[in-house]
Amino acid sequence: MKKLVSMTMAMAMMAALFVACGDDGTDDETPPPAVPTIALDGGDIDQPQEITNPMSVKIGVTAPGVIAGFTVTIDSPALTDEMLAAVGLAAELNLVNPGSMAEALGALGFPSGEAVSGKTALTFDISALVPMIAQIYNETSDHKFILKVTDAKGKSTTKTLTCHLTGKAALAYNNDADLWANTATVTAANVPDGGSVQYRVKGAADWTDAVLVEGSKYRLAPVYETSKNAAGLDVHTIKAGTGVFAATNYEVRIAKDGQTVDSKEFATAAGDKIPNGDMSGWSKKQMTTDGKTFWPITYPNAEGNSVWDSGNNMFLEQYNDDGTPKIFTPLCRQDETEAGTAILSAQMVMGFVFAPGNMFTGDFNYSGFSGTVNFGKPYAWTARPRALKVRYKAQVGKIDKVGSYDPDKDSYKDQPDRARIFVAVVNWKAQHGVTSGMTEPAGMWDPAVKTSLDEGAILGYGDLVITQTATGWVEATLPFNWYAKDAANPASAPFSLVISCATSVRGDYLTGCSTNTMQVDDFEWVY
Repeated sequence: MKKLVSMTMAMAMMAALFVACGDDGTDDETPPPAVPTIALDGGDIDQPQEITNPMSVKIGVTAPGVIAGFTVTIDSPALTDEMLAAVGLAAELNLVNPGSMAEALGALGFPSGEAVSGKTALTFDISALVPMIAQIYNETSDHKFILKVTDAKGKSTTKTLTCHLTGKAALAYNNDADLWANTATVTAANVPDGGSVQYRVKGAADWTDAVLVEGSKYRLAPVYETSKNAAGLDVHTIKAGTGVFAATNYEVRIAKDGQTVDSKEFATAAGDKIPNGDMSGWSKKQMTTDGKTFWPITYPNAEGNSVWDSGNNMFLEQYNDDGTPKIFTPLCRQDETEAGTAILSAQMVMGFVFAPGNMFTGDFNYSGFSGTVNFGKPYAWTARPRALKVRYKAQVGKIDKVGSYDPDKDSYKDQPDRARIFVAVVNWKAQHGVTSGMTEPAGMWDPAVKTSLDEGAILGYGDLVITQTATGWVEATLPFNWYAKDAANPASAPFSLVISCATSVRGDYLTGCSTNTMQVDDFEWVY
């Protein structure tokens, strides 16, 4: 009996305690209101979405407490304030109170105004908007749409839709070729990891890597190789396949694992021409020794031009009053059988003074019994050549004449003679004169043994020594050896081009073979 009373009292006390705590044993609390939800149809809105075209970007929103506020904040390097303003939008969009932006929002797929306010659910589609980002932007980047929905009970939810753009690899030639420095640049966007930018002459077998200089700009540049010439001087030549030259088509590509990701082609300007290089222009030059009597001397230039000259003088060419030649043995003339070519012939002036056949860029002056070859002509260089190309024929015999002033005459008598063609790019303030004849010769020079003269620097040269008779045409290429590979374009120099052709290499000393001849034609630059 006592136990029953005790249990009854305990139960009564527990009931009183529940009442004191406000719990009468029933569950009458109202559940808290649900928060709005924002979801991506067919995807996870919390994960970046790769921008493709086409793509589906449909957003579903629920708000049991009805939508009272809906804002979209755009954080995108492509959709800038300026870009958005151009279409009547801003980076902060209010879909409930869109103001003047309602029409623009609708055009891009966003609902606004009454289509949003007071709704418990809505879906909108921006599948057309997002791919447009890739049309106006091409850098790997994230483009964020920060969505915030607030209901009438003050509950809010924020989600960030991140659209990721993987920029496409793309090339553009910057149209900035420097054909004297032999460089150009390209802009290469989004080069993949482990990839490279390469270039080559169109159709060549091998590619050359371009060098990244800054940002996404790559330089196509020559690689110089250094060696010693026969005189022991350092000379520099451009490695095959490197650099950008005139009159050439190039291919450039972005490559990964040997495969082309993107490519472009560009062509460079035509480069320079050698005046009368085809030897088609001939005229007469009036020469005199006393300023009173003038003789028309064969001149390897078209009328009015004065790039080429020869050591021809009045002893070699004289005419009767009726214009017929009395003496016609020029050292340089147009070949009668092959018009448009120059033939250089060694001669015995007055029957006893040896003179080599010769032609050069410069001017010849004759005074007394000696002549002066003034080497060098102005030339408007726009492009650095790789070489000089020329066609020639030659007859080369044994040395049968030695000049009395030749310091090494005894070692040359009856030895095989040699003809020579050379080219030099110079930066001279004046022409360089070489005088020879009946007096002691002076001013002899050789671009292969000196880097400068009193007149200025020799920037580079090409050289061809002809030791064998060639009865048929030979096409020769004289590669340039550069002393001053980094020197500026010498086009503004008073004298910047020398080309010389002579039937005997020691002709300045009046040493050589008196029957040597050389025929030349088609001088042109190799790029």
